[in-house]
Amino acid sequence: MDKKYTFIGALCIVAAIIIGFRTAHDQQLQEQYKAAHPVLAQSTATPTGSISGNITASAASGTAATPAGAAPSAGAPTAAAGTTVPTNLPINGVVTPIPDPATAPAAPPALVHLGNDVIDVTLTEDGGAIKTVTLKNFPLRIKGADPVMFNDGSPQPALALLVPRQVNPNDTGTYWSWTTSAAPAAGNPGVPPAPLLGHYTLDQTATSKTSVTFRGTTLDGLEITRTYSLSSGDEDPYVIHHTTTIANHGENAVSLTSVFVNAGMAPVPAPDASYMTKTTYLNFGYFDGQAENFVTAAEFMERPAAFLGLVAARPKQKDYVLALRPAADLHWVAVKDQFFATVLIPKGILGRGFYVQGVDVKVDDTIQTTISGDLEFNLGQLEKNAEKKLELTFYAGPKEYVRLDRLGDQADLNMQFGWFSYFSKILLLALIAIHKFIAPLSPAWAWGWTIIFFTIVIKGFTWPLTAIQVRSAKRMGQLSAPMKALKEKYKDNPQKYQTEMLELYKKYKINPAAGCLPLLITFPIFIAFNYVMRTASEMRFAGFLWIHDLSKPDTLTHLGGFALNLLPLLMTATMMLQMHLTPSPSADNTQKNIMKFMPLIFLAGFYTMPSGMILYWTCNNLFSIFQQYLTNRRKDDATATPAVLDRPAVKRR
Repeated sequence: MDKKYTFIGALCIVAAIIIGFRTAHDQQLQEQYKAAHPVLAQSTATPTGSISGNITASAASGTAATPAGAAPSAGAPTAAAGTTVPTNLPINGVVTPIPDPATAPAAPPALVHLGNDVIDVTLTEDGGAIKTVTLKNFPLRIKGADPVMFNDGSPQPALALLVPRQVNPNDTGTYWSWTTSAAPAAGNPGVPPAPLLGHYTLDQTATSKTSVTFRGTTLDGLEITRTYSLSSGDEDPYVIHHTTTIANHGENAVSLTSVFVNAGMAPVPAPDASYMTKTTYLNFGYFDGQAENFVTAAEFMERPAAFLGLVAARPKQKDYVLALRPAADLHWVAVKDQFFATVLIPKGILGRGFYVQGVDVKVDDTIQTTISGDLEFNLGQLEKNAEKKLELTFYAGPKEYVRLDRLGDQADLNMQFGWFSYFSKILLLALIAIHKFIAPLSPAWAWGWTIIFFTIVIKGFTWPLTAIQVRSAKRMGQLSAPMKALKEKYKDNPQKYQTEMLELYKKYKINPAAGCLPLLITFPIFIAFNYVMRTASEMRFAGFLWIHDLSKPDTLTHLGGFALNLLPLLMTATMMLQMHLTPSPSADNTQKNIMKFMPLIFLAGFYTMPSGMILYWTCNNLFSIFQQYLTNRRKDDATATPAVLDRPAVKRR
C-alpha cells in the first residue's frame, strides 16, 4: 500500500515540475522573441475590443467607397458628409470588396427572434446576423433567474460577414501569428475585420417562425442574402443552419479571397471564477483535420502576481491573433468557456485562417476578459452576374459530449479531455447511463448518487486485484523484523540481500508488484474524473448533500479569506485511516515519516479540485478501508511470524 501512495505522490510531484517548467519555458520563449524582434515588442496595435468602446471607429466599422463612375445602389448606405472615401479601383478587372462605411440607418435596426424549447435566438439587421443566443435551461448563477447568453456585448454579431479593413500605412500594429512558418510582420494587416455590409433589411416575405432572411446590397453592387433556420426533426435543437448567398451585380469581377465569419463571443466569466476557468477553458479552438488547438483568453489578459505573490505580474502577451494557414484545412472553429461552446462548421469548404481577440467587459466594478473569434474563408473570384454560397452549421449550447460528437468532424474535441480522453469519454458515458436510472429516484442529488454507485461498480470490478494487494500488504507487514535482519546481515552484499528478499517473497506468496496492479485501472479513472468534472456541463450546478456544485470545491464558508472545504478534509481522514489499517513492511524510519505526511500532501494538491472528483476518491477510500478490515480479520495461512522465519529449515526423513 505504501508503494501505491509513493507512486501517486511521485506522479503529482512530476506533474507539478512539468507544469512549472513549461510555464518558465513559455516565458523564456516570449522574452527571446521580444529580443529578436524589438520592433514588434513595442506594440501599438489597436486595443482589445470591448463593449466600452475600446475598438476604434475605423477598426470596428471600416471604410467603403463607390467604384469610379458607379452610382450608389438604391437603398445602399452612403458615406457620411466630410468622410474621406477611398476608391476601390479594379486590378486586371477584379476589385476587392471594401467594408461598409460607418453610417447609422435611418431607423434603429429591426430585431427578430427564433426559438424552440432550449434556445432563443435574437437576430438583428445590424450585420444581418445573430445578436445573442440565450440558453433557456441554463441559469447564469445557482438559483438565479438570468440565463446563460452568448455574444451579449460582443463587438460583432455572431455569423457577421466581414472582410479586412483598409490598411493605414501610418498604423504600425503588431501582427501576431502562431500557425505559419513566416515570422510576424510589423504593420497593420487589416484587422480587426470590418463588416462587408453593416446594415441589412429584414425580408418579411421570407421570414417565418423557424426561418429568418436578411437582404442587402453593397456600394460595389454585391447583393447579399443571409438566411437562418432552426434545426428540425431529429437534429440537435441547439443547431442553427445558415446560408449566405453573394451575387455580383456590379461592373467588375470581385475577389472574395479573404472573407471572415464571426464565431461569436463566449459568456463573460464571473469575477469570482477560478483562474483556470478564466484562462484554460475560456478559449478559441480550431481543428485542422489532424489535431485540435486552442488560443486561450490568458493571451489577452494582464497577468497579476500569482502563487502567493512569488510570480511577478506581466502585461498581456498579445493584442490579437491572426493566423494564415499554409492551406485551407480548418474543419471548424469554436468559442467556449468551461461548460458552453459555439461551434462553427462550414459545409463543402474549409477555412484558411482565423482571427481571435480578447474582449474586456466591466462586471461589478471589475474588468473581465472574454474571447471572440472569426473563421476566414477563401471564396475565390466572383465574376460579374455570378453568385457564390457559403453554408454553415452553427452550434450554440452546452458542452455535452454526446451532442458535440453528433456534430461530426470530431467536434467533441472541444471537451478538452486531455491525455486520458479515451477514459474520460467512457467514464462520462457510463455516468450518463447510470444517471438515467437514478434521476427519477432522486432528481436533486442524482449526480452525487451516480458517482457513488459508479464507485461501487469500479470497486467491485477491481476487488480481486485489490484483494491481492491487500493480502500482500498484510503479509509484508509481518516481515518487517526478518527484512530488517536480512538488511543488517547482508549490508555489505546488496546483491545477496536482494536474492534473499526474493526468496522470502516467494516462500510466503508475496507479490511485490501487487500494490501497483489496481493503479492500472484506478489511476486513469482518477485522471478522467478530473477532466469530466471540470468540463462536462452535466456536472454544472449539480448538488449533493451540502455540496452546491460538483464541478467546484464544496466551500462551506470563508475564514479570514480562506475557503473551508469539507470534503477534502474527509478524504484526508479516510486516507490516514486506510494507512493506519495497512501494515507497513518498511523498517526505514525516514520512509515511514514521509508516508505519514503523504495524506497532507494530497490534501494540499486536491483542496481546490472539483468536489465530484473528491467524492469519488473519498468513497473509494471508504470501500478500500472496508476491504482492508475484512482482510485483517481473515486468517491467512501464508502469513508467518518472525520466530518462524528465524528458525533454520529442518530436513524431513
